[in-house]
Amino acid sequence: MAVTIQDIANHLNLAPSTVSKALNDYPHIAPNTRNRVLTAARELDYVPSAAARNLRRRRTDKIGFSFSFPFSVMSDYVSGLIAGAVTAAEEQGYNLTLYPLLDNQVRQLTQICRAREVDGLLLLGRPQMAETTLPLLKQEGIPFVLVGRWAEDQDISFVKPDDPNGAVAVTRHLIELGHRRIGFTTRPSMGITSRDRFAGYKQALEEANIPFDKTLVVETNFEPESSYLAMNQLLELDDPPTAVFAIHDLVAVDCLRAALDRGLRVPQDIAIAGFDDWRISLTTQPPLTTVQAPLEKMGARATDILLTQISNPNRLPERLILPVELIVRQSTKS
Repeated sequence: MAVTIQDIANHLNLAPSTVSKALNDYPHIAPNTRNRVLTAARELDYVPSAAARNLRRRRTDKIGFSFSFPFSVMSDYVSGLIAGAVTAAEEQGYNLTLYPLLDNQVRQLTQICRAREVDGLLLLGRPQMAETTLPLLKQEGIPFVLVGRWAEDQDISFVKPDDPNGAVAVTRHLIELGHRRIGFTTRPSMGITSRDRFAGYKQALEEANIPFDKTLVVETNFEPESSYLAMNQLLELDDPPTAVFAIHDLVAVDCLRAALDRGLRVPQDIAIAGFDDWRISLTTQPPLTTVQAPLEKMGARATDILLTQISNPNRLPERLILPVELIVRQSTKS
């Protein structure tokens, strides 16, 4: 059983309030009394209550990481961010608590905020949270930082990868290989991320004086086979693309499957590239060309910004866009 302040008080025949003040270095405690209390605490193996200490300080020394995607879908992305966040938090004496919010995220976050379970939150979520979750957090006055997503509200801090330039790099790569008809798969449910990657695709085409062809752009969603069907839609065009840039790696995998099912060779007959560099991009045949985001660095920087907000609530928001790297593999270049 854990040793308490009352146990030390009984051992020394002192009032519990005197022991508490000695342990917490209050003034007006006689040096001899303080030494007796500290010696007894060591001998009895007393460990201070973190809950009681944090209640006095009105801090928990914990931050939360909230994500509103199924972990099975986002495991590569989330695990990379968590690795960076955990390291940065521990360096500053904080623990990280995970909050997967799969259903009523507003209600769950309301409970977290009002109970003050954590001192602040890292948020990775769907675009729709800008309409509900972010106003709630601002209203409750809890510090938070968006991870992996841009925020229109200038008062909100975020850390995200450079999606537009990553998309430019992929499209330029395909153009340099000689492709002129390059398909693109959008995903409107990804919100600003989808728009940014689409904008990078169009920018690279414009730079190369390649006319934009809207028939080469197809929409995908989270429904099973959506990406597979979208790829077939592209391949059934009278003048099909010779390359396809998929909005992210899971879409690229389905595009690759659709091409192979039609007997096409990749990349000889059609090149395929993705985005995000999930582990699955290495396991396909052929491995996928993709874009790698600095996930651990993103998690660490977001944590540093959040802890700065916690210690200095009046600090101006930080809005960071981190560079990405094109990873060329055999799906575009044999």
